Amino acid sequence: MKQLFVFFAVIWTALLALPAQAAPCPNPPGWVPDNLAELLFEHHLWATEVLPPDPNDPRRLNLCHADLSGMDLSQVDLSFANLRVTRMVNTNFQGANLDGVPFDGAYIDDSNFEAARMSRTRFHKVEITNSRFSHAIMDHARFSGAKIFASDLTAARLEQAKFHRTTLTVLTLQNSDLNQAEFIESPLRDVDFSGAALSQTVFVRSDLSQVNFTFADLSRANLGRAKLRDVRFKDSLLYLTNLKRINIGKEQRDLIAQFCANLTSARDWQYSYRKPKFLCGAKEIPGKYTLE
Repeated sequence: MKQLFVFFAVIWTALLALPAQAAPCPNPPGWVPDNLAELLFEHHLWATEVLPPDPNDPRRLNLCHADLSGMDLSQVDLSFANLRVTRMVNTNFQGANLDGVPFDGAYIDDSNFEAARMSRTRFHKVEITNSRFSHAIMDHARFSGAKIFASDLTAARLEQAKFHRTTLTVLTLQNSDLNQAEFIESPLRDVDFSGAALSQTVFVRSDLSQVNFTFADLSRANLGRAKLRDVRFKDSLLYLTNLKRINIGKEQRDLIAQFCANLTSARDWQYSYRKPKFLCGAKEIPGKYTLE
């Protein structure tokens, strides 16, 4: 019975995402809803029906193209609403339910998403600046072609989140949970992952510059073909971390020595997978160790 419920929940989530992605927006750009309280009430009734609600039901909230700047939407149920191409400046979503919401094309500045529920949200070509997502639950969130700048994601939960070709600049992700997340072809500049859970996280073909992994758990993470510039590994956990195809620039003797000094400041670094030239004084050959 439990497996059947999970199956229908997955199907429902997939169906809800389809209309918001395909249907054109019927609202004019920059409109401000004058009956938002009534719309929110109807949406809450739709979202909390006993049976999976019809995604085409007119009660489902469609705020595409809306300007929500300055509004207080804290603790509000907006799950699976349509927030594509919206403008949100100084908007308060603290503690709101935003599960399954598409933010595609939205502009978000100086807004508050602290402790919000944002599982399976979608951020395609979204620009986020100076916003706060601390303690938000963002499992399975999808970022593609997005830009995130000067924002705080301290202690946010982003398990299995996907960041594909997303630019992350001047971000705080201290003590965040990013286990099994994906950073694919994404430039990361001045990002603080100190104390973060990054086990089995992927950084394939990403460009990491001034990234702080102090005390982060990078066990079994994959940094295949990642570029590393001024990346700090002090006291991070590198057990079975894949460093075999990393790019540290020109592999000259002084740069290798500098990288080794950084690498050996981590925990269990000698059990990581890496090129033989990065032996760094270990007694065992890199790549010898297996999951067993």
